[in-house]
Amino acid sequence: MPPSRRLGRLLLSLAFGAACSTHIAAAQPGSSVSAVAQLGATASRAIGPGDRVLLRVWHEPTWSDSLLVGPDGDLVLPRIGRYHAAGVDPVALRDTIQRRLAVYLRDPSVDVVVLRRVAVLGAVRKPDVYYVDAVSTLRDVLARAGGLSDDADPNRIEIVRGGRGTPLGAWKDIGESVIPVQSGDEVQVGKRSWLARNAVATVSSAAVAVSVLLTALKR
Repeated sequence: MPPSRRLGRLLLSLAFGAACSTHIAAAQPGSSVSAVAQLGATASRAIGPGDRVLLRVWHEPTWSDSLLVGPDGDLVLPRIGRYHAAGVDPVALRDTIQRRLAVYLRDPSVDVVVLRRVAVLGAVRKPDVYYVDAVSTLRDVLARAGGLSDDADPNRIEIVRGGRGTPLGAWKDIGESVIPVQSGDEVQVGKRSWLARNAVATVSSAAVAVSVLLTALKR
């Protein structure tokens, strides 16, 4: 075989190998099942700093309010004053407010809705901090953020909780799983590598380079 043809085949093989390695690297699975189980085990219904509490006192609109749990875990409640809400279950908070308002109202009826504060960062269409209800899942939060952007890697989604990151692994394995979120969570979506985002252009450029080189060698 002429040296020029052998060189051409070698260069084409290298270009093809680069494209294949990009595909394989993007498809590496993680331990999806254990990650979902871990997040479920550490999820808590308790109120935390940064939560937003929607308080509704029936037939008393001036007593209803939207309240933010401070960094110290305290709420400032209408007619009640400062109350340490961090670590308290929403049902217990409702009962406490209802009991204390009984001093001012006859048979008060109170509803409490707690919204979780979740940050969504990285390769999503609308990265931001969102307040979501307590039954929201990772899929719900990503939908609020507009979904994954075109350059997102669905296999590089991580939830940071309590300063500890939990990679979720392959999205195809956990996409239908109910992954709970809690206040203070940070959802991070990574981008595909430059080579993965430009694989077609890279292979095309390599093919053109090989073609030019072969033409030059034949002269």
